[in-house]
Amino acid sequence: MVDGVEITWIGGNCPVQSEGTVDGLPYYFRARGMHWALEIEEAPGSPWRHEEPYGAGPFDAGWMPEEEALGFIEKAVGLFRARGSGGARSGADTEQ
Repeated sequence: MVDGVEITWIGGNCPVQSEGTVDGLPYYFRARGMHWALEIEEAPGSPWRHEEPYGAGPFDAGWMPEEEALGFIEKAVGLFRARGSGGARSGADTEQ
């Protein structure tokens, strides 16, 4: 896993979930249905979010292997950090 990412737990099916921190900020990962998403809480009630489609079937994301989930967490963390340094944002990224 990437430096600065601490995983408190990961596991489950329908949904696959993970919690931990990214650079000291809490994150939540969830894969269910046909997509996965990672939220990083930059400020209370104001998460940064990245979401992508996954699989072809209606329940594929909920059965995602743990190793693949870790790869998606790493990918989203890279996007989060690139955004902070003036990098481009994906169209799937949202701020709430």
